[in-house]
Amino acid sequence: MNSVRRAEGPLHPHAAALDMELKSSSTGVSAAMPNPRSDTQPTYSVVIPIFNEEGNIENLLSRVIPVMESVDEPFEVLFVDDGSTDATPDILRRMAAGDPRVRVIRFTRNYGQEAAVEALYLSARGDWLLQMDGDLQNPPEEIPKLLAKKNEGFDVVYGVRERRRDSTFRIGASRLMQWSMRSVMEIELPEDISTFRIMRAPVARLVAALPERRKFLSALIVWSGARIGVVRVAHAARRSGQTKYNFTRLLNHTFDLLAGYSSKPLRYIGAMGMAFAIFGFSLGFWTILRKVIWGYGATGWSSIFAAVVVLSGVQLIALSILGEYIARIYVQAQGRPLYNIAERLNFSDGNGNHDTSAHAFDPEQQDDE
Repeated sequence: MNSVRRAEGPLHPHAAALDMELKSSSTGVSAAMPNPRSDTQPTYSVVIPIFNEEGNIENLLSRVIPVMESVDEPFEVLFVDDGSTDATPDILRRMAAGDPRVRVIRFTRNYGQEAAVEALYLSARGDWLLQMDGDLQNPPEEIPKLLAKKNEGFDVVYGVRERRRDSTFRIGASRLMQWSMRSVMEIELPEDISTFRIMRAPVARLVAALPERRKFLSALIVWSGARIGVVRVAHAARRSGQTKYNFTRLLNHTFDLLAGYSSKPLRYIGAMGMAFAIFGFSLGFWTILRKVIWGYGATGWSSIFAAVVVLSGVQLIALSILGEYIARIYVQAQGRPLYNIAERLNFSDGNGNHDTSAHAFDPEQQDDE
């Protein structure tokens, strides 16, 4: 098995203040990556990104706690609130006050799920990170299946959903994305994987601390060389609230995938240009040959108009793809933080005192992505 190695170059700014060494695990996965350890080191960190889930999170926690207690290993439950505007922050404060194993990070605004997951990966203290969504579509009672599978020597275990209970649009969009990763990006992923997964902490911190601004974490986990396994798990319908996965988010993920993990789109532009050039030269040669030999010329301008429209569309598509690469270079050069934290609950300050206050926030440092 390939061991997970540290990426070349500087660590992400949010990882720089953390400890720089992780010991090798039993299967050989190691990385000189940040490690936010404490005196009471949990074995498992259940990490959950949430956004406007006031109707789900109390029920979720009430089901997660008994399952994790039955494992008989120390654990924590870490939430990142990605700028919720409903009653979610108040519920999180109440849950954190009632159980010290519940830790909370609140963002100043909505920065997106990938930023929330990155904060979870860098802030979790467990040796294993168990990630799940906050909408209760990942039943907590399925957690033991992931734990049992990882004992077979895997570094990452994905839950593959049985009888998926999502809308037709979301299922189709997810399958299209995974098809793109396999065929276009040549990223090998198991069929219908989800964010319901467990992974070794060094793997999670490795991909979280990579310097690129926009991450597609499933692709980066494959890139890391970690040993990946899958197990079939149940899937439930959303009980409360609305899905945050819409057409705009699908487009954003598509661009993140295409422009963030391969230069193939640029090659496709060149291949498309070559194909149109060959077609154009062939058509022109045929038109001249037809005029010289048979004396038959063009009778109208509709074909020319159609050709101009098609070529103009292709050029605009090419410019859009090039612009996406250039925009990413611009955003990367800005070096702004991916997120700003408004509040942390049940975090130790290093002297045994728990920080439950809001943190100072400089609006000029706010990310505008």
